Amino acid sequence: MKKVLLTVNNNRLSGIEKYTLLLAQYLDKDKYKVEIGIPTFGSFCNILEEKNIDYFIFDNKVNGRYTLSGIRFLFKKIFKEKYDIIHAQAGIAPCVIGKLIGTKLLVEHKHGLDFTAEQINELSIFRVYYEKLKKYFVEQAITVCQADKSTLLEKFGYKDSKVKVIYNGIENLPFTPINLENKKTIIGTVGRLTYQKGQEYFIEMAKILKDKGFDYEYHIYGDGEKIDDYKKQIKSLNLESDVFLKGYSNNVPGVLNTFDLFVLPSRYEGIPYVILEAMKESVPIICTSVGGISEVIKNNYNGILVKKEDAIELADKVIELSNSKELKDTITSNAKKDFDKNYTIEKTINNIETIYSEGK
Repeated sequence: MKKVLLTVNNNRLSGIEKYTLLLAQYLDKDKYKVEIGIPTFGSFCNILEEKNIDYFIFDNKVNGRYTLSGIRFLFKKIFKEKYDIIHAQAGIAPCVIGKLIGTKLLVEHKHGLDFTAEQINELSIFRVYYEKLKKYFVEQAITVCQADKSTLLEKFGYKDSKVKVIYNGIENLPFTPINLENKKTIIGTVGRLTYQKGQEYFIEMAKILKDKGFDYEYHIYGDGEKIDDYKKQIKSLNLESDVFLKGYSNNVPGVLNTFDLFVLPSRYEGIPYVILEAMKESVPIICTSVGGISEVIKNNYNGILVKKEDAIELADKVIELSNSKELKDTITSNAKKDFDKNYTIEKTINNIETIYSEGK
């Protein structure tokens, strides 16, 4: 049996943590003994305990980046446990430690490159060198979309054989319904409140639609560093009775089923889990055509694609979709079929286990 270490760099259940949880649950337990490394104690730990999944805290002090104390703890832990596989989900540091110690298989999973297309072309020489250096500390890099693989090959000098594209997969399970009183038409979005997710364009879209006479509600789920900016924006646009910051939810399928339309205005992405969730739940999707999204969403077939940073086009597409039951029914039906065919957890696990079994 191979010992597998999965590392994350956050203590709440966001997309990367959800993926890690699914790996721990669905990897063949006769072949792999899985342990998860988490930076600090948080709600994700409670979920792991409920599901009897082994984990440890590596005393990182903060979420989001590796500290000296976290690296020191990880070094001692990896040296002691002698894992066969280190599968780093957020950050290269565990693979660097594994390379020094002699771990058999080192995998870095890139769940989405943290740059817009414009930013990639403007990276400093130091940052480009840093990104290129990472490939020497892993036997296998995994991306969630072909677009990100192409960037690794063309910009950072990875070999084609060392980068595998594995699309995210999710479970098709029941969820807890959310009941709303006096429900209006709800346009919603889900995601961390960050520059990447671009919720300011969702709020601008709400203002445009309100000024056109549409009496909708707009629900924004998530938390993050831009929450105060969005509160100010909502107030400045006199949208306090229309746009609601709903906070973090670990019941994304339930949330999605309160939406009449789902809108994702991201500036850059890999392939976000929330889009797969919306496909599974047959919620009509409008999203920006960035990163790997266009590998999943085909315009007017299983969703609607728009340009990034364009609130006017977002509003226009909301109106178009709201006015066409035929289009809405078509894209949700096709999205559900595509999900069932391509984005199940079983397909993802099979691809991951192939990499694990081929490791030296």
